[in-house]
Amino acid sequence: MNLEELKQLAAPLIPPYAPEQWPPQPWVWWLLGGLLFLLLCLFWWRWYKRTRTRRYAYRELEAIHERYQASEDPQRYLYELNLLLRRIAVRNFRREKVAALTGEDWLDFLDWSRGRKKGKDPGFREGSGKVLAWGAYQAEPDSFDADSLQLLVRAWIRRQT
Repeated sequence: MNLEELKQLAAPLIPPYAPEQWPPQPWVWWLLGGLLFLLLCLFWWRWYKRTRTRRYAYRELEAIHERYQASEDPQRYLYELNLLLRRIAVRNFRREKVAALTGEDWLDFLDWSRGRKKGKDPGFREGSGKVLAWGAYQAEPDSFDADSLQLLVRAWIRRQT
């Protein structure tokens, strides 16, 4: 052996490099992906359970509208709309507060529970919803726009559920 080679052996050792922190190992990616998936599933499930009543009410509202278009019976349409609104109102508010309301008091309650007025329709008391006060109980209800009433009730349901 050469003397120079022996001198190199006496030099201090070079410590090894620390392993790289990025990118992480594949199992870390799998774990993070699984946790993210579980979190998304949890949020979706909570949203799904929270909006169950709204989806039911929308289906019922569409069925009422389809029956009205098939039969052209305004009394039945207004009665079924009022019934749907009352069922949701009794569910969300005290029965004692809602069940006895009729006429203008009922429309005032619907406008109050609707909150801010959005869109072109001024609401239940002055807008297309005023026919709900007594329309179902008249032999010939006043003429009304079923489509705008449908949109107004849909907006109210959205606000309540």
